[in-house]
Amino acid sequence: MSAPASGPNEGDLNTIRNSIVSIQSKIDQQNTVIQKKAKLIDDKQKQVFGQSQELDDKLKLLETRNKMLQLSIERNAYKKKVIYTILSIILVITVAMLCIYGFMNKKNSLVL
Repeated sequence: MSAPASGPNEGDLNTIRNSIVSIQSKIDQQNTVIQKKAKLIDDKQKQVFGQSQELDDKLKLLETRNKMLQLSIERNAYKKKVIYTILSIILVITVAMLCIYGFMNKKNSLVL
């Protein structure tokens, strides 16, 4: 009489255990690789965030400098207007003085 098969034999159990252990080690290796890649992605995200912050700071600085340049240009334009106004007033006064001198000189020559 043959013995009835009551379950898997010892060889099959060892094969299944070895298979489970090798699959578990592969899963652990892939888990390690995934964790390393996740850390790299986090580092890259932090780097990108830092660079975007630096870019924002530089843009703010650039806007500030543009505003300063605009104010400087406006002040220079105002100063030019003042200088030209003063120069034209001096020129008008000089012409008026020459006219008065010429008129007075003619008046004096007529009297003589």
